[in-house]
Amino acid sequence: TFQFPLTDDKGKVVSKIAYTLESANLQDSFIYQGKLATAVKGRTFLIFNLKITNPYSKTIEINAKDYIRIKLNGTDEQLAPEIHNDPVQIQANSTKYTRIGLPINDTDKDIIILVGELQGKKETIKLNLEK
Repeated sequence: TFQFPLTDDKGKVVSKIAYTLESANLQDSFIYQGKLATAVKGRTFLIFNLKITNPYSKTIEINAKDYIRIKLNGTDEQLAPEIHNDPVQIQANSTKYTRIGLPINDTDKDIIILVGELQGKKETIKLNLEK
């Protein structure tokens, strides 16, 4: 679980959201926007299941994809999730479950997750997944 500041239109921190990376998995298919998405041969989907908690007294909208980047195969390239439901609306004093993801090659290795604000410091997590 990661805490990120929630600011008002003047930049003042009014609360913090809890952004929880509950799980990550590799999938050859999943339901996206009501339709079955299937990976092409040699590719798979890396899917992250998220829980986002808004303790603030007002509904907020965030782009869940903006808090995660992925590095593959020992490179410094940062990949952004392409599969998402952004903007995610989280009602006041509530929790919302959502998911984000991206297609990767079956041969991709050394998956590193970078979690943090776009302009802020990132925490790195080495991911070990088996298909």
